Amino acid sequence: MLAMQREESSLTGGGGVRIVYDVWTPGGDVSGAVVLSHGMGEHARRYDHVIARLGELGLVVYAPDHRGHGRSGGKRLLARRIGEFTADLDLLVAEVAGRHPGQAPFLIGHSMGAMIALAYALDHQSSLRGLVLSGTPVLPGNGIPKPAMAVAKILGRIAPGAPVQSLPSAYISKDPEVVARYDADPLVHHGKIPAGLGGAMLTQMAVFQQRLPSLTLPVLVLHGAEDRLVDQESSRLIAARAGSTDLTLHVYEGLHHEVYNEPEQERVLDDLVGWLKAH
Repeated sequence: MLAMQREESSLTGGGGVRIVYDVWTPGGDVSGAVVLSHGMGEHARRYDHVIARLGELGLVVYAPDHRGHGRSGGKRLLARRIGEFTADLDLLVAEVAGRHPGQAPFLIGHSMGAMIALAYALDHQSSLRGLVLSGTPVLPGNGIPKPAMAVAKILGRIAPGAPVQSLPSAYISKDPEVVARYDADPLVHHGKIPAGLGGAMLTQMAVFQQRLPSLTLPVLVLHGAEDRLVDQESSRLIAARAGSTDLTLHVYEGLHHEVYNEPEQERVLDDLVGWLKAH
């Protein structure tokens, strides 16, 4: 397989925000397309090794940096609704559809990016070939009392830019090299999560509780059993409540939050590639 070629492009999202994305094209025949949705505070180029494996299948990969992330415009991590991200994603999926007529793309999301992907898929199932989710936050974190969640939602509305919580980088992977690269990456947001985004995520979680039965796409759900950022019960809930008759769940013993960045990543990538081949 010839090396993939990367081209940087951009589109104008809601509010005039510039959304930067990469288009990765395989050297051989093209078999389809993928849209990749990265997680909170990071950026799409942390997935280059994942994209290389997708290229082996002849898939063109479209990998945006979400608004307020990486190379894209917008205030860092500032959002009041998950719909701000899904609206940008819809513009990109329309671009993909124009370039690949008759070939609906797969949508792959991790962590907050999986939340965005799931929210998008629930409203646009006919536009997608399949959905892959890893480390998806569907349930609030353990130990968060309901009054605290209510306060978080209110604060998110009245002071969306207020910094409220840090993401412990040591929790992303048990591989110290992965954590060190993350900590040194200038495109990663290393500050606190704004209240607006935290409140938006809590609101979206409540929506998922009601809407999961309407999800009928083919779905692959991945989670690390030792994930300390998103409890594996979130992925188990997706598997239990989604209406899809074609749903596969893998919970990996010993793996942390970023299952694609663990020492056992090849096992996870093999599962991903195998599922995509079958669909």
